[in-house]
Amino acid sequence: MAEKQKKIPTKRPKLILDRAERRAMVINQLGLHLRAAASFIKVANRFQADISVEMDGKSVNGKSIMSIMSLAAASGSMLIIKATGPDSVKAADALVKLVAGKFGEKE
Repeated sequence: MAEKQKKIPTKRPKLILDRAERRAMVINQLGLHLRAAASFIKVANRFQADISVEMDGKSVNGKSIMSIMSLAAASGSMLIIKATGPDSVKAADALVKLVAGKFGEKE
């Protein structure tokens, strides 16, 4: 008798958006100063995603005020915001919106 071949179920991996990368230019006149950095980490810490911010090849923890301040990002600086985790897309989008909105400051 011919032996039946078992069908091996093939599972397609679920598409999980667990990484996001966005670019944002610092446009407020004072740059990424203490109050702006505090606003940044306040938004970043609302999310589960790990967040890093890169500028001129230097990458720092996006949830640490000291790390963000160490970038010394002046007006016109380009930030690369990277988020990894379950809500990474929402986190990256919220941070870009914050930077584009001049960190909520009138200037």
